Amino acid sequence: MTLDDRVAKFVRQLAAAVEAVGTESGSPADVDLEAPDATPELAELADAFNQMLDRIRAQRTEIEERDVAFRSALNRLGDALTVTHDRSGIISAVLETSALSVGATCGVFYAVAPAGGALRAMSCYRCELEGNQLDAGEGVAGAAVARDDVVHVPGGAELSPSEPIADAAVAIPLRRGNHAIGVLALYGRGPAEQFSDDDVHLLQSLMHQAETAIENTFLYEEATRLSITDGLTGLWNRRLFDLRINEELQRAVRFQEPFGLLLVDLDHFKSVNDQFGHQAGDAVLVELARRLTDATREVDVVTRFGGEEFALILPKTPVQGTMRLAGKVREVVAKEPFAAGDASIAVTVSVGAAAYPDHGLSGPDLLAAADGALYRAKGNGRNRVEEAEPGGRQVPRGAGASR
Repeated sequence: MTLDDRVAKFVRQLAAAVEAVGTESGSPADVDLEAPDATPELAELADAFNQMLDRIRAQRTEIEERDVAFRSALNRLGDALTVTHDRSGIISAVLETSALSVGATCGVFYAVAPAGGALRAMSCYRCELEGNQLDAGEGVAGAAVARDDVVHVPGGAELSPSEPIADAAVAIPLRRGNHAIGVLALYGRGPAEQFSDDDVHLLQSLMHQAETAIENTFLYEEATRLSITDGLTGLWNRRLFDLRINEELQRAVRFQEPFGLLLVDLDHFKSVNDQFGHQAGDAVLVELARRLTDATREVDVVTRFGGEEFALILPKTPVQGTMRLAGKVREVVAKEPFAAGDASIAVTVSVGAAAYPDHGLSGPDLLAAADGALYRAKGNGRNRVEEAEPGGRQVPRGAGASR
C-alpha cells in the first residue's frame, strides 16, 4: 500500500470517527492508526483526536450519571410532595432536585428563626453543615432572606465563612404568606461558571412547588392539633386522652410500672353559670386549666374530659403519689378565688383517683374506678378527694349527689 493509500485510509477512518461522535448515540473507538511514514503531523492529529474523544466520553458519562440521579431525585420529590405532613422530606427532596437540575456542587436549606431572623442549616446536599448557624443577613443565604429576593455570588453578596467555599452561589427565599421561612442556597458550578437566569427560573419553579407543599404541611399540622385540642382551654381533649391512656397502659405492662389517673370535676358549676353568666363560667374553666397545668409535671397529661370535667394521666406514679397530687390539685383550686371580669368566684373541685394496677388493668376499668371515686367525693360533701375502691369497684353514676 502506497503512502497515499495509507493517508487516504487514515483520513477515511478519521472522518468516520468524527461522524460517529456527531451522532446522539455514537460511541466511537479510539482512532488507532499507524501514522503513515514521514507524516508526524497526522500522528499528532490522531493523538489529539483521541484525547478529545476521552474528554467527550468522560463528559457523556458524567451527563448520563447526572441524568440518572436527577430522574431518581424527581421521583423522590414526587413522592415527597404527595405526603403532606413530611416537611423535612419535602425540603430534602427539593434541595437535591434543585442542585442536580442546575449542576450545583452542593446545597443547603436554611430555616429562618421566627424571632431575630437567624438561619439554621436544616438540610444539606453534598456537604456536612446540618445545624450550622448564620446570623440574620449573613452570607448569600442571609442576604436573600433580608432582601426577600434572589441573591447571587458574585455580584449580589459575599459568602460567609460559615457557608461552603465556592466561586458562584445563588440563594432563593422560601415564603409562607408574606415572610420568608427558609432559603435554598446552592454553591459551586464549575470553573468560571455562574448561575444563569434560566437556572434561577427553574429553581423558582421548584421553590413554588415546595411552598405549596410546605403550606399544606402547616395546614395538616393545624388540623391535627385542632382535632386533639380543646378550643376553650387549650388543653388536650378526650380524643387525645383515649390515645394517651392506651399508650400509657402499653408502657406500664411492658416495663411493669404504675401510673395514676385523676378525674377532676368542678363543684356546683351550673350555679356559676346561672349567677355570673356563661362568659364567667368559661373564664373559670380557663383558669382551672391553668392551675391544673401548673400543679402537674411536664410529663403528666392534662385533658379537658368534657364539660366541667378534667382528666389527668400521671406516668410512673403509684397510688400514694396519685393521692398526693390529687390533694394538691384540690388545694390549689380552693385556696384562692377565681377572677372572672369584675367577679371573684370561690371555686372547689371533687377529685376521683385511681392507679394501675391497683384499681384496674385496662383503660375502661381505670376510668370506671376513678369515676366511681369522683361520685363518692361528690356524695360525701364535695371539695374532697376519694381513692377508687380496691379492684376497681365503682359507684354507678346517679348514686352520688348531683354536681
